[in-house]
Amino acid sequence: MPKDLSLQEFLPYRLNNAAERISVALSRIYISEFDVNIAEWRVLAALNERRVVMAKDVVNFTHMDKVRVSRAVKHLEEKGFIQRQTSMSDSRAAELSLTKKGREIYKEIVPRALEWQQELLEPLSEIDKQELMRILNRLENRVEEMARRKSR
Repeated sequence: MPKDLSLQEFLPYRLNNAAERISVALSRIYISEFDVNIAEWRVLAALNERRVVMAKDVVNFTHMDKVRVSRAVKHLEEKGFIQRQTSMSDSRAAELSLTKKGREIYKEIVPRALEWQQELLEPLSEIDKQELMRILNRLENRVEEMARRKSR
């Protein structure tokens, strides 16, 4: 007979719950101070890291569904934070990039986000922080490995 599952001991639940709570708590800063929601912030960050991105690739970079990305892109365009251009390599595709205004808002949000992250991680030692990142990297790599095995 299988052992009962306790949500408080089930890793997928704990990680998802922690991630959601952290994301919502942090989002209060960029929603209230910058009028940018979680999805919009993720798109801004992805574009800042990659400079020019095909619209369809934002889904992969941010791990958000197409509808959520599409809405975020639309709102960011309306706010003047990103621009869309037809791709030179594929006229059916669009390339997204930050505008000057988008880079400026990103640069305003980053220090606040990093300050918040520092406060969150304050109870951890430097070794704990490094270990946390190492463990997360190993788990993410394992999930990818498992997904590849299942898709064969």
